[in-house]
Amino acid sequence: MKNFKTRLLFIALSVLLLPIHSQNVTLPRVSQSATVSQRLGLSDVTISYHSPSVQGRKVFGGIVPYGSVWRAGANENTTITFTHDAKVEGQAVPAGVYGLYMLPSEGSVKVLLSKYSKSWGSIAPAEQDLVLNVTVTPVEIPFQEWLSFDFVDRGANSLTAALQWETTRIPFKIEFDIKNVVVDNMRAELKGPAGFGWRGHMQAANYCLQNNINLDEAMTWIDQSIASSKGFSNLVVKAGLLAKKGQVAESEKVMEEAIPTGNGYQLNNYGYQLLGQGKTKKAIEVFKLNVERNQNHQFIWGFTDSLAEAYLKDGDKKKALKYYKEARTKAPQNQHAYLDGVIAGIK
Repeated sequence: MKNFKTRLLFIALSVLLLPIHSQNVTLPRVSQSATVSQRLGLSDVTISYHSPSVQGRKVFGGIVPYGSVWRAGANENTTITFTHDAKVEGQAVPAGVYGLYMLPSEGSVKVLLSKYSKSWGSIAPAEQDLVLNVTVTPVEIPFQEWLSFDFVDRGANSLTAALQWETTRIPFKIEFDIKNVVVDNMRAELKGPAGFGWRGHMQAANYCLQNNINLDEAMTWIDQSIASSKGFSNLVVKAGLLAKKGQVAESEKVMEEAIPTGNGYQLNNYGYQLLGQGKTKKAIEVFKLNVERNQNHQFIWGFTDSLAEAYLKDGDKKKALKYYKEARTKAPQNQHAYLDGVIAGIK
Protein backbone atom coordinates (compact mmCIF):
# COMPACT_ATOMS: atom_id res chain seq x y z
CA MET A 1 0.00 0.00 0.00
CA LYS A 2 2.85 2.36 0.85
CA ASN A 3 4.39 1.85 -2.58
CA PHE A 4 1.02 2.51 -4.24
CA LYS A 5 0.61 5.82 -2.37
CA THR A 6 4.13 6.79 -3.31
CA ARG A 7 3.41 6.19 -6.96
CA LEU A 8 0.22 8.30 -6.80
CA LEU A 9 2.13 11.15 -5.16
CA PHE A 10 4.81 10.93 -7.83
CA ILE A 11 2.19 11.08 -10.61
CA ALA A 12 0.45 14.09 -9.02
CA LEU A 13 3.72 15.95 -8.63
CA SER A 14 4.66 15.14 -12.23
CA VAL A 15 1.43 16.70 -13.49
CA LEU A 16 1.93 19.82 -11.38
CA LEU A 17 5.52 20.17 -12.52
CA LEU A 18 4.88 19.87 -16.26
CA PRO A 19 7.06 22.33 -18.22
CA ILE A 20 5.39 25.70 -18.54
CA HIS A 21 5.89 25.56 -22.33
CA SER A 22 3.51 22.59 -22.67
CA GLN A 23 1.02 23.12 -25.48
CA ASN A 24 -2.55 23.96 -24.45
CA VAL A 25 -5.53 22.75 -26.39
CA THR A 26 -7.18 25.30 -28.67
CA LEU A 27 -10.51 26.61 -27.43
CA PRO A 28 -12.79 29.20 -29.04
CA ARG A 29 -12.40 32.76 -27.81
CA VAL A 30 -15.31 34.90 -26.76
CA SER A 31 -14.10 37.65 -29.12
CA GLN A 32 -13.16 35.71 -32.20
CA SER A 33 -10.68 36.77 -34.85
CA ALA A 34 -11.64 38.29 -38.17
CA THR A 35 -9.85 39.66 -41.21
CA VAL A 36 -11.11 42.04 -43.86
CA SER A 37 -9.20 43.00 -46.99
CA GLN A 38 -9.81 45.29 -49.94
CA ARG A 39 -7.87 45.90 -53.14
CA LEU A 40 -7.60 49.32 -54.74
CA GLY A 41 -5.83 49.27 -58.08
CA LEU A 42 -2.97 46.85 -57.36
CA SER A 43 -2.73 47.78 -53.66
CA ASP A 44 -4.27 45.87 -50.76
CA VAL A 45 -5.40 46.98 -47.31
CA THR A 46 -5.90 44.21 -44.74
CA ILE A 47 -7.21 44.67 -41.20
CA SER A 48 -6.97 41.80 -38.70
CA TYR A 49 -8.80 42.12 -35.37
CA HIS A 50 -10.80 40.35 -32.67
CA SER A 51 -14.51 41.11 -32.51
CA PRO A 52 -16.20 41.64 -29.12
CA SER A 53 -19.95 42.05 -28.61
CA VAL A 54 -21.89 44.76 -26.80
CA GLN A 55 -23.75 42.42 -24.40
CA GLY A 56 -25.97 45.23 -23.16
CA ARG A 57 -23.07 47.42 -22.09
CA LYS A 58 -22.32 51.02 -22.93
CA VAL A 59 -19.34 50.96 -25.26
CA PHE A 60 -17.84 54.39 -25.96
CA GLY A 61 -17.52 56.29 -22.71
CA GLY A 62 -18.20 52.98 -20.92
CA ILE A 63 -16.16 49.80 -21.46
CA VAL A 64 -14.10 51.86 -23.92
CA PRO A 65 -13.39 54.91 -21.77
CA TYR A 66 -12.82 58.34 -23.23
CA GLY A 67 -9.25 59.58 -23.04
CA SER A 68 -7.63 56.12 -23.01
CA VAL A 69 -5.81 54.36 -25.84
CA TRP A 70 -7.84 51.35 -27.02
CA ARG A 71 -6.75 48.34 -29.05
CA ALA A 72 -9.67 48.82 -31.53
CA GLY A 73 -10.91 45.32 -30.80
CA ALA A 74 -10.10 42.64 -28.24
CA ASN A 75 -7.17 40.36 -27.28
CA GLU A 76 -3.98 41.05 -29.31
CA ASN A 77 -3.72 44.42 -30.95
CA THR A 78 -5.58 45.04 -34.16
CA THR A 79 -3.26 45.28 -37.18
CA ILE A 80 -3.49 47.00 -40.53
CA THR A 81 -1.34 46.10 -43.55
CA PHE A 82 -0.58 48.25 -46.60
CA THR A 83 1.07 46.53 -49.54
CA HIS A 84 2.24 49.88 -50.93
CA ASP A 85 3.00 53.33 -49.55
CA ALA A 86 -0.28 54.96 -48.58
CA LYS A 87 -1.83 58.06 -47.06
CA VAL A 88 -4.18 57.81 -44.11
CA GLU A 89 -6.29 60.92 -43.61
CA GLY A 90 -3.75 62.73 -45.80
CA GLN A 91 -0.68 61.62 -43.79
CA ALA A 92 2.02 59.48 -45.44
CA VAL A 93 2.38 55.89 -44.19
CA PRO A 94 5.02 53.59 -45.72
CA ALA A 95 4.04 50.09 -46.85
CA GLY A 96 4.06 47.62 -43.97
CA VAL A 97 2.17 46.10 -41.03
CA TYR A 98 1.12 48.34 -38.12
CA GLY A 99 -0.62 48.06 -34.80
CA LEU A 100 -3.93 49.93 -35.07
CA TYR A 101 -5.18 51.74 -31.97
CA MET A 102 -7.78 54.41 -31.25
CA LEU A 103 -8.08 57.14 -28.65
CA PRO A 104 -11.77 58.06 -28.35
CA SER A 105 -13.18 61.21 -26.85
CA GLU A 106 -16.61 62.81 -27.09
CA GLY A 107 -17.11 63.97 -30.68
CA SER A 108 -13.75 62.84 -32.05
CA VAL A 109 -11.41 59.84 -32.21
CA LYS A 110 -7.66 59.70 -32.76
CA VAL A 111 -6.51 56.91 -35.06
CA LEU A 112 -3.04 55.73 -34.08
CA LEU A 113 -0.64 53.45 -35.98
CA SER A 114 2.24 51.85 -34.11
CA LYS A 115 5.36 50.49 -35.80
CA TYR A 116 4.96 47.45 -33.54
CA SER A 117 2.26 45.03 -34.67
CA LYS A 118 2.73 42.03 -32.33
CA SER A 119 1.92 43.61 -28.97
CA TRP A 120 -0.74 42.49 -26.52
CA GLY A 121 -3.58 44.88 -27.19
CA SER A 122 -3.90 46.38 -23.73
CA ILE A 123 -0.31 47.68 -23.86
CA ALA A 124 -0.60 51.18 -25.35
CA PRO A 125 2.11 52.25 -27.79
CA ALA A 126 4.63 54.85 -26.65
CA GLU A 127 4.63 58.20 -28.40
CA GLN A 128 7.94 57.43 -30.14
CA ASP A 129 6.47 54.18 -31.53
CA LEU A 130 3.72 55.96 -33.47
CA VAL A 131 3.95 56.45 -37.22
CA LEU A 132 0.50 58.05 -37.43
CA ASN A 133 -1.69 60.15 -35.14
CA VAL A 134 -4.74 61.66 -36.88
CA THR A 135 -8.13 62.81 -35.64
CA VAL A 136 -11.39 61.71 -37.29
CA THR A 137 -15.06 62.34 -36.60
CA PRO A 138 -17.30 59.41 -35.58
CA VAL A 139 -20.69 58.90 -37.25
CA GLU A 140 -23.88 57.53 -35.72
CA ILE A 141 -25.17 54.28 -37.27
CA PRO A 142 -27.93 51.75 -36.50
CA PHE A 143 -27.11 49.45 -33.58
CA GLN A 144 -24.50 46.74 -34.27
CA GLU A 145 -23.89 44.02 -31.66
CA TRP A 146 -20.50 42.76 -32.87
CA LEU A 147 -17.53 44.99 -33.58
CA SER A 148 -16.46 44.89 -37.22
CA PHE A 149 -14.15 46.65 -39.63
CA ASP A 150 -15.59 47.34 -43.07
CA PHE A 151 -14.74 49.29 -46.21
CA VAL A 152 -17.66 51.68 -46.51
CA ASP A 153 -16.66 53.74 -49.52
CA ARG A 154 -14.38 53.31 -52.54
CA GLY A 155 -13.22 55.69 -55.27
CA ALA A 156 -10.66 55.55 -58.04
CA ASN A 157 -7.71 56.35 -55.75
CA SER A 158 -9.05 56.05 -52.22
CA LEU A 159 -11.24 54.02 -49.91
CA THR A 160 -12.67 54.52 -46.45
CA ALA A 161 -12.14 51.92 -43.77
CA ALA A 162 -14.34 52.06 -40.67
CA LEU A 163 -14.62 50.46 -37.28
CA GLN A 164 -18.33 49.89 -36.55
CA TRP A 165 -19.70 48.96 -33.15
CA GLU A 166 -22.78 49.67 -31.07
CA THR A 167 -24.14 52.85 -32.71
CA THR A 168 -20.80 54.32 -33.76
CA ARG A 169 -18.80 54.27 -36.98
CA ILE A 170 -15.19 55.52 -36.92
CA PRO A 171 -14.13 56.12 -40.54
CA PHE A 172 -10.64 56.87 -41.83
CA LYS A 173 -9.66 57.54 -45.43
CA ILE A 174 -6.86 55.59 -47.15
CA GLU A 175 -5.27 56.66 -50.43
CA PHE A 176 -2.74 55.10 -52.81
CA ASP A 177 -0.88 56.63 -55.74
CA ILE A 178 -2.58 54.10 -58.01
CA LYS A 179 -1.06 55.17 -61.32
CA ASN A 180 2.51 55.18 -60.07
CA VAL A 181 2.00 51.82 -58.36
CA VAL A 182 0.75 50.39 -61.66
CA VAL A 183 3.65 51.88 -63.63
CA ASP A 184 6.20 50.53 -61.14
CA ASN A 185 4.57 47.11 -61.33
CA MET A 186 4.62 47.18 -65.14
CA ARG A 187 8.33 48.01 -65.11
CA ALA A 188 8.95 44.95 -62.95
CA GLU A 189 6.72 42.63 -64.98
CA LEU A 190 8.27 43.70 -68.29
CA LYS A 191 11.55 42.26 -67.03
CA GLY A 192 9.84 38.87 -66.92
CA PRO A 193 7.60 36.86 -69.29
CA ALA A 194 5.35 39.87 -70.00
CA GLY A 195 8.29 41.55 -71.71
CA PHE A 196 9.12 38.72 -74.11
CA GLY A 197 6.44 39.55 -76.74
CA TRP A 198 4.73 42.56 -78.24
CA ARG A 199 1.59 42.57 -76.10
CA GLY A 200 2.99 43.42 -72.65
CA HIS A 201 4.90 46.48 -73.85
CA MET A 202 1.84 47.65 -75.77
CA GLN A 203 -0.45 47.26 -72.76
CA ALA A 204 1.98 49.22 -70.58
CA ALA A 205 2.28 52.00 -73.15
CA ASN A 206 -1.48 52.14 -73.62
CA TYR A 207 -2.07 52.44 -69.85
CA CYS A 208 0.23 55.45 -69.80
CA LEU A 209 -1.53 56.90 -72.85
CA GLN A 210 -4.99 56.52 -71.33
CA ASN A 211 -3.85 58.09 -68.05
CA ASN A 212 -1.59 60.75 -69.61
CA ILE A 213 1.44 59.76 -67.53
CA ASN A 214 5.01 58.57 -68.13
CA LEU A 215 4.75 59.34 -71.85
CA ASP A 216 8.47 59.21 -72.66
CA GLU A 217 8.92 55.73 -71.23
CA ALA A 218 5.63 54.70 -72.84
CA MET A 219 7.07 55.68 -76.23
CA THR A 220 10.06 53.42 -75.58
CA TRP A 221 7.72 50.59 -74.66
CA ILE A 222 5.55 50.97 -77.76
CA ASP A 223 8.61 51.05 -80.01
CA GLN A 224 9.72 47.76 -78.42
CA SER A 225 6.27 46.31 -79.06
CA ILE A 226 6.31 47.38 -82.71
CA ALA A 227 9.82 46.02 -83.18
CA SER A 228 8.61 42.66 -81.87
CA SER A 229 5.47 42.50 -84.04
CA LYS A 230 3.96 45.47 -85.86
CA GLY A 231 0.19 45.59 -86.05
CA PHE A 232 -2.89 47.78 -85.81
CA SER A 233 -3.09 47.71 -82.01
CA ASN A 234 0.40 48.94 -81.24
CA LEU A 235 0.46 51.39 -84.15
CA VAL A 236 -2.71 53.01 -82.80
CA VAL A 237 -1.10 53.39 -79.38
CA LYS A 238 2.00 54.97 -80.92
CA ALA A 239 -0.17 57.38 -82.90
CA GLY A 240 -1.96 58.32 -79.70
CA LEU A 241 1.30 58.94 -77.86
CA LEU A 242 2.61 61.12 -80.69
CA ALA A 243 -0.60 63.14 -80.62
CA LYS A 244 -0.30 63.58 -76.83
CA LYS A 245 3.20 64.97 -77.35
CA GLY A 246 1.91 67.43 -79.94
CA GLN A 247 3.40 65.60 -82.94
CA VAL A 248 0.16 65.62 -84.93
CA ALA A 249 1.61 65.10 -88.42
CA GLU A 250 3.67 62.11 -87.21
CA SER A 251 0.59 60.70 -85.48
CA GLU A 252 -1.50 60.90 -88.65
CA LYS A 253 1.28 59.24 -90.65
CA VAL A 254 1.37 56.30 -88.22
CA MET A 255 -2.42 55.93 -88.46
CA GLU A 256 -2.21 55.84 -92.25
CA GLU A 257 0.13 52.90 -91.80
CA ALA A 258 -2.14 51.27 -89.21
CA ILE A 259 -5.52 51.40 -90.97
CA PRO A 260 -4.70 48.87 -93.73
CA THR A 261 -3.63 46.37 -91.06
CA GLY A 262 -6.84 46.62 -88.99
CA ASN A 263 -9.54 43.96 -88.99
CA GLY A 264 -13.23 44.80 -89.06
CA TYR A 265 -13.68 45.03 -85.31
CA GLN A 266 -10.55 47.11 -84.83
CA LEU A 267 -11.55 49.61 -87.50
CA ASN A 268 -15.08 49.81 -86.12
CA ASN A 269 -13.71 50.55 -82.63
CA TYR A 270 -11.32 53.12 -84.04
CA GLY A 271 -14.21 54.83 -85.84
CA TYR A 272 -16.02 55.19 -82.53
CA GLN A 273 -12.88 56.64 -80.93
CA LEU A 274 -12.90 59.29 -83.64
CA LEU A 275 -16.59 59.98 -83.02
CA GLY A 276 -15.83 60.40 -79.33
CA GLN A 277 -13.13 62.93 -80.22
CA GLY A 278 -15.57 64.90 -82.36
CA LYS A 279 -13.80 63.89 -85.60
CA THR A 280 -17.01 62.88 -87.34
CA LYS A 281 -15.81 63.26 -90.95
CA LYS A 282 -12.74 61.13 -90.28
CA ALA A 283 -14.91 58.56 -88.51
CA ILE A 284 -17.16 58.33 -91.59
CA GLU A 285 -14.09 57.66 -93.75
CA VAL A 286 -12.99 54.80 -91.47
CA PHE A 287 -16.49 53.29 -91.16
CA LYS A 288 -17.01 53.51 -94.92
CA LEU A 289 -13.69 51.81 -95.66
CA ASN A 290 -14.55 49.11 -93.15
CA VAL A 291 -17.91 48.40 -94.80
CA GLU A 292 -16.35 48.24 -98.26
CA ARG A 293 -13.59 45.87 -97.12
CA ASN A 294 -15.78 43.51 -95.09
CA GLN A 295 -18.90 42.79 -97.13
CA ASN A 296 -18.67 39.07 -96.27
CA HIS A 297 -17.94 39.58 -92.59
CA GLN A 298 -20.40 38.01 -90.13
CA PHE A 299 -20.84 41.41 -88.44
CA ILE A 300 -21.23 43.45 -91.64
CA TRP A 301 -24.65 44.64 -90.50
CA GLY A 302 -23.04 46.14 -87.37
CA PHE A 303 -20.32 47.85 -89.38
CA THR A 304 -23.00 49.29 -91.66
CA ASP A 305 -25.03 50.40 -88.63
CA SER A 306 -21.94 52.25 -87.36
CA LEU A 307 -21.55 54.08 -90.67
CA ALA A 308 -25.22 55.07 -90.55
CA GLU A 309 -24.80 56.35 -87.00
CA ALA A 310 -21.83 58.49 -88.03
CA TYR A 311 -23.80 60.03 -90.92
CA LEU A 312 -26.69 60.75 -88.56
CA LYS A 313 -24.32 62.43 -86.12
CA ASP A 314 -22.96 64.48 -89.02
CA GLY A 315 -26.50 65.66 -89.83
CA ASP A 316 -26.84 63.73 -93.12
CA LYS A 317 -30.20 62.00 -92.52
CA LYS A 318 -30.50 60.84 -96.13
CA LYS A 319 -27.31 58.78 -96.04
CA ALA A 320 -27.99 57.68 -92.47
CA LEU A 321 -31.37 56.30 -93.55
CA LYS A 322 -29.80 54.57 -96.56
CA TYR A 323 -27.24 52.71 -94.46
CA TYR A 324 -29.64 51.88 -91.63
CA LYS A 325 -31.91 50.23 -94.23
CA GLU A 326 -28.92 48.42 -95.70
CA ALA A 327 -27.91 47.25 -92.22
CA ARG A 328 -31.42 45.85 -91.67
CA THR A 329 -31.22 43.69 -94.79
CA LYS A 330 -28.05 42.08 -93.40
CA ALA A 331 -28.93 41.97 -89.71
CA PRO A 332 -30.16 38.88 -87.81
CA GLN A 333 -33.84 38.73 -86.91
CA ASN A 334 -33.26 39.77 -83.30
CA GLN A 335 -31.90 43.16 -84.47
CA HIS A 336 -34.80 44.08 -86.75
CA ALA A 337 -36.91 45.73 -84.04
CA TYR A 338 -34.00 47.96 -83.01
CA LEU A 339 -33.25 49.01 -86.60
CA ASP A 340 -36.93 49.52 -87.41
CA GLY A 341 -37.16 51.86 -84.43
CA VAL A 342 -34.14 53.87 -85.56
CA ILE A 343 -35.41 54.09 -89.14
CA ALA A 344 -38.86 55.21 -87.98
CA GLY A 345 -37.24 57.86 -85.79
CA ILE A 346 -35.33 59.33 -88.73
CA LYS A 347 -38.38 59.52 -90.97
